[in-house]
Amino acid sequence: MSKIYRFVNDKIRNEFNPTFSYYIYEDILKFNFKKLKKNILDLEKDIIKEYPSFSDGDTGLGNNSLTSRFRYYNLLQLNETKFLKDIIRKSHDNFLNKQNYKIDDNYYVQCWGNVLRKGEQIKVHNHGGDNYSYLSGHICVYAENTNTHYISPYYENVFSSNNKPGKITLFPSYIDHYTDKVISDLRITIAFDIINEESLREDIYDDMKNHWEKI
Repeated sequence: MSKIYRFVNDKIRNEFNPTFSYYIYEDILKFNFKKLKKNILDLEKDIIKEYPSFSDGDTGLGNNSLTSRFRYYNLLQLNETKFLKDIIRKSHDNFLNKQNYKIDDNYYVQCWGNVLRKGEQIKVHNHGGDNYSYLSGHICVYAENTNTHYISPYYENVFSSNNKPGKITLFPSYIDHYTDKVISDLRITIAFDIINEESLREDIYDDMKNHWEKI
């Protein structure tokens, strides 16, 4: 069963206190994660070989990582992983329905893989902080004894979520987050950003529009 966590500012004591209110959504998916794990590891080799490093998105994973190639591919456009489109859309709509928010017809997603080995971790970063940003998320494919930590604005309180295989998480793109250091051999997640029609039209360069997949 899906869960939604709400985060709000502390009691307002004067006109200049910081304010915020946002939600984090979690659910457990059910499909063949062993097969997906193998597909991601196979794709990692091919993608790293084919594309140069662009940016690791401030994750600290470096130029040799799959993460640093996120600009050049979209998992939702590859045969092995395009089935995730429906999963992301259903989770998105379920999240908004539970909040009684309006759901638009069209949303667009950029989706990539993160493969971490022993000793690696994702450092504090976010996926977007302007008014075109919307939701981000990740799907845990394989992990042992790691958490993702989400930092609230201003107060910097931390919400920690266990990286259980099958868990999908949605959160506002501006929320800073990071992970524990991997102490086992491997941690695999699929990360994604969601934007609406207006953001695609006004904020994404024309030569990158086809890189976002409609869901």
